[in-house]
Amino acid sequence: MKPFTAYPSGFIIFLFALLERSHGQCKEAAKKSEMDLGVKYDLPNFIADTPIQNVVLYKHHVYIGAVNKIYVLNETLQNISVYKTGPVLENPDCAPCEDCRDKANLSNSIWKDNVNMALLLETYYDDQLISCGSVSGGICHRHILHPDNPADIESEVHCMYSPQVDGEPDNCPDCVVSTLGTKVLVTEKDRFVNFFVGNTVTSTFQPPHVLHSISVRRLKETQDGFEFLTDQSYIDILPQFRDSYPIRYVHAFENDHFVYFLTVQRETLDSQSFHTRIIRFCTLDSEMRSYMEMPLECIFTEKRRKRSIRKEVFNILQAAYVSKPGAALAHEMGLGLNDDILYGVFAQSKPDSSEPTNRSAVCAISVRTINEFFNKIVDKQNMKCLQHFYGKESKYCLNKAFSRNASYCRAQDDEYRLEVTTPLQRVDLFMGQFNSVLLTSISVFTKGNLTIANLGTSEGRFMQIVVSRSEPTAPHVSFQLDSHPISPQVVVKNSLADDGYTLVVTGKKITKIPLKGPGCRHFRSCSQCLLAPAFMQCGWCSQQCLRSSECPSNTWTQDTCLPRVYEILPSSAPIEGGTKLTLCGWDFGFSKNNRFEFKNTVVQIGGQICPLEPKSSNKNRLECTVPAAKSPSFNISSSVSVGHGKTQFNTFSYVNPVITSISPTYGPKSGGTLLTVAGKYLDCGKSMRIFVGEQPCTLKSISASTVECYTPAQQIPQEYRVRMQIDEAIRDTSRNFTYREDPVVLKIHPAKSFLSGGSTITAQGINLNSVCFPQMVITVPKLGMNFSVACSHRSSSEIICCTTPSLKAFHLQPPFVTKVFFIFDGVSSLYFDFDYVNNPVFKHFEKTVFISRGNQNVLEIK
Repeated sequence: MKPFTAYPSGFIIFLFALLERSHGQCKEAAKKSEMDLGVKYDLPNFIADTPIQNVVLYKHHVYIGAVNKIYVLNETLQNISVYKTGPVLENPDCAPCEDCRDKANLSNSIWKDNVNMALLLETYYDDQLISCGSVSGGICHRHILHPDNPADIESEVHCMYSPQVDGEPDNCPDCVVSTLGTKVLVTEKDRFVNFFVGNTVTSTFQPPHVLHSISVRRLKETQDGFEFLTDQSYIDILPQFRDSYPIRYVHAFENDHFVYFLTVQRETLDSQSFHTRIIRFCTLDSEMRSYMEMPLECIFTEKRRKRSIRKEVFNILQAAYVSKPGAALAHEMGLGLNDDILYGVFAQSKPDSSEPTNRSAVCAISVRTINEFFNKIVDKQNMKCLQHFYGKESKYCLNKAFSRNASYCRAQDDEYRLEVTTPLQRVDLFMGQFNSVLLTSISVFTKGNLTIANLGTSEGRFMQIVVSRSEPTAPHVSFQLDSHPISPQVVVKNSLADDGYTLVVTGKKITKIPLKGPGCRHFRSCSQCLLAPAFMQCGWCSQQCLRSSECPSNTWTQDTCLPRVYEILPSSAPIEGGTKLTLCGWDFGFSKNNRFEFKNTVVQIGGQICPLEPKSSNKNRLECTVPAAKSPSFNISSSVSVGHGKTQFNTFSYVNPVITSISPTYGPKSGGTLLTVAGKYLDCGKSMRIFVGEQPCTLKSISASTVECYTPAQQIPQEYRVRMQIDEAIRDTSRNFTYREDPVVLKIHPAKSFLSGGSTITAQGINLNSVCFPQMVITVPKLGMNFSVACSHRSSSEIICCTTPSLKAFHLQPPFVTKVFFIFDGVSSLYFDFDYVNNPVFKHFEKTVFISRGNQNVLEIK
């Protein structure tokens, strides 16, 4: 049936029709009004030849770092130029940046793909793009960006590697990135460009390409490489822990006077469990004396009975983003509009693993709060030595006197490299809403007073959701972007402008998604459409949600919704009324200012008001009580019209239900007889009840022409009236139902049967004709099964006959004992022993033998 339209609150909904019997839930209508998660949007995109690792946006150009290539795109994601970075021929005797083609045929030469581990923009010395790959020990190249042609990244490329001079320490400052994972942060302070690098390292990283766990290195003024200011400018995991204690660097950012790294690592050297940590040290601290680590937990709590609280920890950070809040969120968090907030998507890991499960949470914390926690928590009771850097028994750890000046970044001789043991906790912003998906990406921007999060999943779904601490929110955008996971590497551009967008990476593909959303067509109901965030600019146009420029007619509105009725339940009602009527649909009671109210909603049936029950009504369901028909003397078949609309359905009728017969007309006083009531319009209305006498008959099935129920027990065997009640309508049968004395079986004969069955068993007793269809049940203990057969009456009320079933198919070895009992509707007899024996055997003579008994008319055959 097609949906039809009604008028909004304050108007009258005219109804002349009802649909199928309702359970009052309107689940199908609610489902049809939900957001369309399968909608497809055509968005600008570019597909590279190889997987994409990094994206940088500069002067209306998009630079993409992929395997073996760097692409330059314009803002519409059209390819302008490509620079080939690999594969690279490597040989132990060939230094980084050296042309090794003359060694291509040597057995120890190998071609390696160049994975883009870092793509960075540096503008202090020159406007230049710096790319660091997985080959040649993790060195970098710089591409000069010419002001008149930023797309040209090939004409001026310089290798950032300086061979080691004799006497220099063997620490390879030009070996920047790790093939196992890297986060690089570039800062410019006091006319120096510093690279802060966090690397995942194992014991496989050996000289001459030494990689450090975490380091700060300075870009040389000659720009041909990097330098460490001292041998304290890097910290390394001790060699014995490099394979057993992996550290994954997830995100890095700078704020005020500090540099921050977010990592995933084991809780302790001996633990198998993983957690997330935040690392902080001063930007000007070239020796990282101010280095500190602290656990960061995203938790979900659920209050249970007896005030107990269940707490779930989402321990593995997947992606992070730092941005400023909108006015609403700033007020909720007690922050200013210029405060920075760190947002993170966390997952629960598999036991004793860093591998995430499909359970996620989103947490937010201001950077100011992070610093306050660092500064306040520095105390001997909740800090310890960094054992993965110094070892458990190191003199450094045992004799350390930590500084209490952790809140300052200034030149000082004090050193407080330490690990804080007390975790900084925050609660899931969305209260478990994403506990069945793996979130892999996040970026955040503001529109008006709102703070909006872009979220991506491991299955390639892109979502937008309003971030709020005080009100529950759900995604207002959710669509399948790709089949590949959405990368943590995202770019947000022009967030405050109407043409702002985000660049999202999925495998080899990069997609440009407007921050105001890809469109409005995923909103299937008018109320959803009009309640979408204002910056999306959605409105209702000819039964679909569109932006005004997409609406072909002049019906586009952002103010009013017409209710939509999908179905009306049940399909008919008795002329006496009293039926609980359910209207299923959407946008019921909608008002943009007051959301959903029902005090002004009126339902009418045939010109009569159907009193509404507001407490049982919601945006997908209206409930009211049907009044009696104006003309109760005949059936009324009427059309449906909603409001002043023209859509009509000839599906509703006030009907006059009648009973024509009942069968059977008798049964035992213990009840249990399956009574069939025949008639017309028996399935009308909402509530059906059958009574035998004053006792209810247990309903089994209802159709238009028959109702089946099991008779109740009665103490006195006599005739009782049968009455049917449908809502307010009451109907009596023309014939009563008679209760008889309960039947009793006294004996059976014979008490055995052949294995193949077919034996006739005679049961003798009293009152055996109290039921129409007695049954015999054979219980076979060896099989744990019962076998039921129908029995028939003989002329006498004391005898019934039954035929035994075959048990040959079960391969039982006779003779064996079973039990037999009889069922007379709600009465069961006593059990009788019953044997199954072998089938008779017939022997065949080779020739017929006649034996004369002196009578030619007698023939004996053995």
